[in-house]
Parts: sequence; structure tokens; C-alpha cells
Amino acid sequence: MSAYDPEAVVEIQQKIYRYGWCIDHRLYDELDSIFAPDAVLHYDVSGGTMKPWAEMKGWLRERFPVFRVTQHNMSNPVIDLDGETATSTTYGHLVHVQHLKDETTSVFRHYAIYRDNWQRTADGWRIQLRRLSNLYMEGPVYGPDRVYTYDELTPF
Repeated sequence: MSAYDPEAVVEIQQKIYRYGWCIDHRLYDELDSIFAPDAVLHYDVSGGTMKPWAEMKGWLRERFPVFRVTQHNMSNPVIDLDGETATSTTYGHLVHVQHLKDETTSVFRHYAIYRDNWQRTADGWRIQLRRLSNLYMEGPVYGPDRVYTYDELTPF
């Protein structure tokens, strides 16, 4: 591990938090400032997938409309720097709320760990590899036949 670089740590932390904000607000194009163009993401969970970033962005756009509201709480990031690379491990408390067509709501909670490999680029730190691992899941997720769909965050 190299000497502590507070600017690098803050930049990586802010990008970890920004990821949650962008996912929740469906700002998928803004995630390009977080992921390298050739990044690979592995959502190693039930219903998950492993794709290059460009494909994953499309996958997210397809999957998230079934949720009226999401809140990706990113916490406890541990960042280890090594020159021009870094790793981070972050807890995720991920809340997904669905508005069912019978006018009830359903809440799916996912407790997870994000493990990221970072590379310093001319445009700042970017994730090269992300793995989302499951700790615990609670609640159902319904398909678009049972829920209203939303292209943007729509608070109740």
C-alpha cells in the first residue's frame, strides 16, 4: 500500500456515494464518470448478471422502472490505495419500493457488499471491476405485469 493520499480517498468516497444517488435518480449516463468505459460489473446475486459497463447500463435502464422509489445507502467504505490503483469495499443497504396495481406497496431490502477495483485515469478515478455480493435479501420483487412502472424516481 502506498502513502495515504487524502485527495484520492475523498474522490473515491464521493464516487461511491454518487453511484447510489445516480442509481436512485436514474441518472445512468452520469455513471460514466464513475465506471471506466471497459469496466466489468458482476452483480453476484439472485437475478443478477455480469456484463461490461455499456451493457450493464442498458440492463439497469430495463430493470429499474418496476421500482417507484429506490434508496441505495452506501456506507463504511474502506479504501486501500496502491499507486495508480485502489480497492474499495463498501456496505450497501439497498431499498426498493414497488407500487402494485392493486394500490398496495411492496418493499424489497437488499443488504450487500460492493467490492471495487479502481484505476486512476486522466479523468480521475474510475471503477474497472465491481462485484456486488449478497449478505441478505428480504421481500419480493414483482414484474411489470403486477406493478406500475416509472422512468424516474417518483416519491409517494
